[in-house]
Amino acid sequence: MFGSAARLIFIGFVLKQILDYRDWLDFNRDVIFTVTPGKCHVVLHDGGSEDLTHVGNGVVLFSTGLATSKGHIKAVDLNQSLNAFTLNITNSPERDDFMTKLHGLSSWRDPHTGKLYLYVISHASEESIEVFEVEDGMNLKYIKTITDSSFASKFMNDLVVVGKDKFYISQFAHFPIRDMTKVNLEWLSRWKTGNIYYYDGHRARVVASNLEQPNGINISPDAKVIYLSEWGSKTLKAYRRESTNNLVELWSTYLGTGIDNIEVDPDTGDLWIGAHPVMWKVIDLLNIFGAKHPGQVLRIKMTDNAISEIEEVFSDDGNFLYGTSSATNVNGKLVIGTVSQKAAVCELNYLSKNEATDSGLLPDSYVAN
Repeated sequence: MFGSAARLIFIGFVLKQILDYRDWLDFNRDVIFTVTPGKCHVVLHDGGSEDLTHVGNGVVLFSTGLATSKGHIKAVDLNQSLNAFTLNITNSPERDDFMTKLHGLSSWRDPHTGKLYLYVISHASEESIEVFEVEDGMNLKYIKTITDSSFASKFMNDLVVVGKDKFYISQFAHFPIRDMTKVNLEWLSRWKTGNIYYYDGHRARVVASNLEQPNGINISPDAKVIYLSEWGSKTLKAYRRESTNNLVELWSTYLGTGIDNIEVDPDTGDLWIGAHPVMWKVIDLLNIFGAKHPGQVLRIKMTDNAISEIEEVFSDDGNFLYGTSSATNVNGKLVIGTVSQKAAVCELNYLSKNEATDSGLLPDSYVAN
C-alpha cells in the first residue's frame, strides 16, 4: 500500500513538472491579439536591431544583434526621414574579430567634457566591450576594447554604464554564444547560472548571482536602482545600489512574458521593455522554420522606483514584427527593435493627450500585484 501511494505521489509530481514546463514555454498560448498605439512603419528592414539607446535630439542607435556576424551600429533620426543609416567608424583596430555579433549597448555622457560615449558588447573570440566616442551623431571614433577574465568566456547580454569605463553587465549564460547548443540546453534546464558583474574600470566582480538567464539591465534616473529582466523566470527585478556598487534586491515582479531589454524614460522613470510572449518560439528567432515569433512591448509605470502600473502598448502575431527585443519612447514615438529582423516606429498619440483612455488608442491596462 505504501509503494502504491509513493508511485502515485511520484506520478503526480512528474505530471505537475510537465504541466509547469509546458506553461513556462507557452505551449498553451495560441492567440496573440494585435495591439498598436497608433500608426506604425518600418525604419530598418533587415539585419536586426537587438538593443537600442536614445542618445538625445531624437537620434536612436541600434546594435545589429546575432543575425549578422560582422556587426554594425545603425541609427535613426526621428526628426528626419526615418530611414536607418549605418554609422561610420574611425580609428578602428585591425582585428578580424572586431565588432562581432553586437549585442547590448549603453550610452554615457561625460558630465565634465560633454562628450558622448557608446559601449557595445561584442561576441568575439572573447566577450568584449567596444568603446566609442559618438561624434556629431553620425560617426563613431573607436577608443578602446574592454574585457575581463571573469566573463571573457561566458555569454554576456547587456550593460549599463554608470561612469567612465564603469558599468554593470549581465551574464546570460555560463557557456559562450559560439556554443549555442550548450546555451540552449542551459536555458531549457532552467539552471540559475546567471550573474551581474560590476566593472570598476580595472576589473569585474560579481554583485548579484543565482539568476535565471539575466537579460536586459538599466538604471533609474536618480542612479539609485538597477533594473534587471530575468528572462528565464519572466521576472522584473530591482536592486538598490550601495556606495560600494554592490547590489541589494529590493523587489521582483512576475510579468508572465519573456522580458528582454529595458529602456528607462529619463523624465518619468517609466520602463519600456521589449518582450517575447511565446517562449518556445525564441528558438526559431532567425525564422528558419517559419515559427513567426510574436512580439510585445510593455510600459512599466514607475513611482519612486516602484511599479505602479503595467501596460501592454504593442503586440503583434509576428507578421509585422517578430522577436521584439527592445523599445523606447522618444517624444511621443514608440521605437521598437527586434533580435534579427526589423526596427519600427509607432505613434504614441495618447501620451500627448494626458493619457486619455477615450482616445481609442490606449489598450487595457492592469495593475501589478
